[in-house]
Amino acid sequence: MGAPEVLIEGVVFGESPRWHDGRLWFSDWGSNQVIALGTDGSREVVVAVPSFPMCIDFLPDGRLLVVDSAQRRLLRHEPDGSLVSHADLSEVSDKPWNDIVVDDRGNAYVNNIGFDFPEADFAPGLVVLVTPEGRGAQVADGVAFPNGMAIAPDGQTLIVAESYANRLTA
Repeated sequence: MGAPEVLIEGVVFGESPRWHDGRLWFSDWGSNQVIALGTDGSREVVVAVPSFPMCIDFLPDGRLLVVDSAQRRLLRHEPDGSLVSHADLSEVSDKPWNDIVVDDRGNAYVNNIGFDFPEADFAPGLVVLVTPEGRGAQVADGVAFPNGMAIAPDGQTLIVAESYANRLTA
Protein backbone atom coordinates (compact mmCIF):
# COMPACT_ATOMS: atom_id res chain seq x y z
CA MET A 1 0.00 0.00 0.00
CA GLY A 2 1.40 3.42 -1.01
CA ALA A 3 1.33 6.70 0.81
CA PRO A 4 -2.04 8.40 1.03
CA GLU A 5 -2.77 10.90 -1.72
CA VAL A 6 -2.97 14.51 -0.63
CA LEU A 7 -4.77 16.98 -2.85
CA ILE A 8 -3.93 20.65 -2.50
CA GLU A 9 -6.56 22.73 -4.26
CA GLY A 10 -6.44 26.34 -5.33
CA VAL A 11 -2.85 26.33 -6.60
CA VAL A 12 -2.68 28.28 -9.86
CA PHE A 13 0.86 27.29 -10.95
CA GLY A 14 2.95 25.64 -8.24
CA GLU A 15 6.73 25.49 -8.55
CA SER A 16 9.91 24.95 -6.56
CA PRO A 17 8.70 22.72 -3.69
CA ARG A 18 11.04 22.74 -0.70
CA TRP A 19 10.76 21.00 2.66
CA HIS A 20 11.77 23.46 5.38
CA ASP A 21 11.15 23.73 9.11
CA GLY A 22 8.56 20.93 9.13
CA ARG A 23 6.49 22.35 6.27
CA LEU A 24 6.24 22.09 2.48
CA TRP A 25 6.96 25.46 0.87
CA PHE A 26 6.42 26.39 -2.79
CA SER A 27 5.94 29.39 -5.04
CA ASP A 28 2.61 29.83 -6.80
CA TRP A 29 3.36 31.80 -9.94
CA GLY A 30 -0.27 32.41 -10.78
CA SER A 31 -1.19 33.91 -7.41
CA ASN A 32 2.17 35.69 -6.93
CA GLN A 33 2.60 34.03 -3.53
CA VAL A 34 4.96 31.82 -1.59
CA ILE A 35 2.92 29.31 0.40
CA ALA A 36 3.81 26.96 3.27
CA LEU A 37 1.76 23.86 4.07
CA GLY A 38 1.83 22.24 7.49
CA THR A 39 1.58 18.51 8.12
CA ASP A 40 -1.71 19.28 9.90
CA GLY A 41 -3.18 20.66 6.65
CA SER A 42 -2.65 24.31 7.56
CA ARG A 43 -1.88 26.68 4.70
CA GLU A 44 -0.04 29.99 5.11
CA VAL A 45 0.68 32.63 2.50
CA VAL A 46 4.16 33.52 3.73
CA VAL A 47 4.77 36.37 1.32
CA ALA A 48 3.20 37.96 -1.75
CA VAL A 49 5.53 39.07 -4.52
CA PRO A 50 3.87 41.67 -6.75
CA SER A 51 5.64 40.53 -9.91
CA PHE A 52 6.65 36.89 -10.33
CA PRO A 53 8.01 34.59 -7.58
CA MET A 54 9.82 32.08 -9.80
CA CYS A 55 11.64 29.82 -7.34
CA ILE A 56 12.65 29.70 -3.68
CA ASP A 57 15.24 28.35 -1.27
CA PHE A 58 16.49 29.12 2.24
CA LEU A 59 19.61 30.64 3.76
CA PRO A 60 21.25 28.59 6.55
CA ASP A 61 19.67 30.91 9.15
CA GLY A 62 16.21 30.04 7.79
CA ARG A 63 15.44 33.22 5.85
CA LEU A 64 13.61 32.66 2.58
CA LEU A 65 15.11 33.74 -0.75
CA VAL A 66 12.77 34.33 -3.70
CA VAL A 67 13.82 34.67 -7.34
CA ASP A 68 11.76 37.58 -8.70
CA SER A 69 12.18 36.79 -12.37
CA ALA A 70 10.13 39.69 -13.73
CA GLN A 71 12.08 42.32 -11.77
CA ARG A 72 15.46 40.55 -12.23
CA ARG A 73 16.26 40.44 -8.52
CA LEU A 74 16.71 38.10 -5.59
CA LEU A 75 14.50 38.94 -2.62
CA ARG A 76 14.98 38.02 1.04
CA HIS A 77 12.15 37.56 3.54
CA GLU A 78 13.19 38.99 6.90
CA PRO A 79 12.02 37.72 10.33
CA ASP A 80 9.90 40.88 10.77
CA GLY A 81 7.93 39.94 7.63
CA SER A 82 9.51 42.51 5.33
CA LEU A 83 10.66 41.59 1.84
CA VAL A 84 13.99 43.21 0.92
CA SER A 85 16.35 43.12 -2.03
CA HIS A 86 19.14 40.59 -1.52
CA ALA A 87 20.76 41.05 -4.96
CA ASP A 88 20.11 42.99 -8.16
CA LEU A 89 20.35 40.35 -10.89
CA SER A 90 19.63 42.85 -13.69
CA GLU A 91 23.27 43.90 -13.45
CA VAL A 92 24.21 40.48 -14.86
CA SER A 93 21.41 39.84 -17.38
CA ASP A 94 18.09 41.28 -18.47
CA LYS A 95 16.83 37.83 -19.51
CA PRO A 96 14.53 35.72 -17.28
CA TRP A 97 15.94 34.31 -14.05
CA ASN A 98 14.86 30.81 -13.14
CA ASP A 99 15.95 28.41 -10.41
CA ILE A 100 17.90 28.79 -7.16
CA VAL A 101 19.78 26.55 -4.76
CA VAL A 102 21.59 27.63 -1.59
CA ASP A 103 24.64 25.86 -0.15
CA ASP A 104 25.38 25.38 3.55
CA ARG A 105 27.61 28.50 3.58
CA GLY A 106 24.73 30.71 2.42
CA ASN A 107 25.87 31.09 -1.18
CA ALA A 108 22.92 31.17 -3.56
CA TYR A 109 23.29 29.90 -7.11
CA VAL A 110 20.71 31.41 -9.47
CA ASN A 111 20.38 30.52 -13.12
CA ASN A 112 19.28 32.59 -16.09
CA ILE A 113 17.82 30.93 -19.18
CA GLY A 114 19.52 33.35 -21.60
CA PHE A 115 16.57 34.29 -23.84
CA ASP A 116 12.99 35.48 -23.65
CA PHE A 117 11.21 32.13 -23.49
CA PRO A 118 9.07 31.13 -25.35
CA GLU A 119 8.98 33.98 -27.90
CA ALA A 120 12.66 34.42 -28.79
CA ASP A 121 15.14 32.08 -30.41
CA PHE A 122 17.28 29.99 -28.06
CA ALA A 123 20.43 31.52 -26.60
CA PRO A 124 22.57 29.88 -23.89
CA GLY A 125 22.07 30.81 -20.26
CA LEU A 126 24.29 31.29 -17.25
CA VAL A 127 24.63 30.76 -13.51
CA VAL A 128 25.55 33.37 -10.91
CA LEU A 129 26.79 32.93 -7.36
CA VAL A 130 25.25 35.39 -4.89
CA THR A 131 27.17 35.62 -1.62
CA PRO A 132 25.40 35.84 1.76
CA GLU A 133 26.09 39.61 1.60
CA GLY A 134 24.23 39.89 -1.72
CA ARG A 135 27.16 40.29 -4.09
CA GLY A 136 26.77 38.41 -7.37
CA ALA A 137 29.27 37.05 -9.87
CA GLN A 138 28.80 34.87 -12.92
CA VAL A 139 30.28 31.39 -12.42
CA ALA A 140 29.08 29.56 -15.56
CA ASP A 141 27.88 30.36 -19.06
CA GLY A 142 26.94 28.51 -22.23
CA VAL A 143 24.28 26.53 -20.35
CA ALA A 144 21.49 25.13 -22.56
CA PHE A 145 18.36 26.38 -20.69
CA PRO A 146 19.49 25.91 -17.09
CA ASN A 147 16.65 24.66 -14.96
CA GLY A 148 16.70 22.68 -11.70
CA MET A 149 19.87 22.70 -9.62
CA ALA A 150 21.27 20.84 -6.62
CA ILE A 151 24.38 20.93 -4.46
CA ALA A 152 26.12 17.55 -4.13
CA PRO A 153 26.71 16.15 -0.61
CA ASP A 154 30.37 17.25 -0.80
CA GLY A 155 29.14 20.87 -0.69
CA GLN A 156 31.54 21.68 -3.52
CA THR A 157 29.72 20.53 -6.64
CA LEU A 158 26.81 22.33 -8.31
CA ILE A 159 24.64 20.18 -10.55
CA VAL A 160 22.56 21.97 -13.22
CA ALA A 161 19.80 20.42 -15.32
CA GLU A 162 20.28 21.66 -18.89
CA SER A 163 16.79 21.24 -20.33
CA TYR A 164 17.73 21.95 -23.95
CA ALA A 165 20.82 19.69 -23.85
CA ASN A 166 19.02 16.75 -22.18
CA ARG A 167 21.73 16.41 -19.54
CA LEU A 168 22.82 17.13 -16.00
CA THR A 169 26.07 19.08 -15.76
CA ALA A 170 28.29 19.19 -12.66
